[in-house]
Amino acid sequence: MSFVFLCAAVFAGPAISEVKTFGNAVNMAKVPGVELTSGQRKALKNYSRKKAYFGAFFVVPGTDNFFWTRNFHNLDTAKAAAKKGCEIISEGKACKLYALLYPKGTDPNATQLGGLSQRTAKEFNTRYPKRQKNGKFGAFAINGANGYGVSFGWPNAAEANEAAKAYCNAQSARDLASLGIEGRKWAQSKGLDKCRVIDTHSPG
Repeated sequence: MSFVFLCAAVFAGPAISEVKTFGNAVNMAKVPGVELTSGQRKALKNYSRKKAYFGAFFVVPGTDNFFWTRNFHNLDTAKAAAKKGCEIISEGKACKLYALLYPKGTDPNATQLGGLSQRTAKEFNTRYPKRQKNGKFGAFAINGANGYGVSFGWPNAAEANEAAKAYCNAQSARDLASLGIEGRKWAQSKGLDKCRVIDTHSPG
C-alpha cells in the first residue's frame, strides 16, 4: 500500500470531457493531522482492503462517524459525494477528508482527475468488446457517479445507444433507491444519475 500526503480541499468540478482509463494499481493518500477514533480506524482498515479508484473517506473528528465512496468515475465527485454523505450523518459537526483512492501514477491533488472507475474500466476494456456480435451494434454508457450500462446485438447504433443508457439508468435508479431523501436529492441535483453514451461499437 502506498501513501502520500495531500491537501484537504474538496471540489465538485465539471464533468470530465475525455474518457480515460487507468491501470489496476491503486494508491491511497492521507491528509495529515486528522486523528481517527477506534471505530474509524477499523472502518478505514476495511476500506483499505477493498481499494478501488476513485474514492474518498471522510470522518467526523471525535466521533465514530464516517462516510466513504469508491469506484467513482472521477475524484472530484467521489470527494463531494463522500463529504455530503458525511454531513448528512454528522449531526451538524464538521466533516474532514482523511483519505483518497486514486490510480497509481496520478496526482491526488489534481482537479478534474478522472475517466472511468476501476470496475467500469475493466468492463469497458475486456468484457464489453468480447460481448459484441458480428454484424451487430453495441454501446457503453456511464452516469455521473459510478454506474454504467452495456448493450450488444442491436441492428443499429440508435437502438444500441438507447439500450446502453436504459441499463445505465436502471443502475442509477437502484443506487438512488439506496440513499435517503437528502442524499437522493443531492445526487439528482448534481446530475449523478444522468447517463450518457461514451462508446458505440459498430460492425467492422
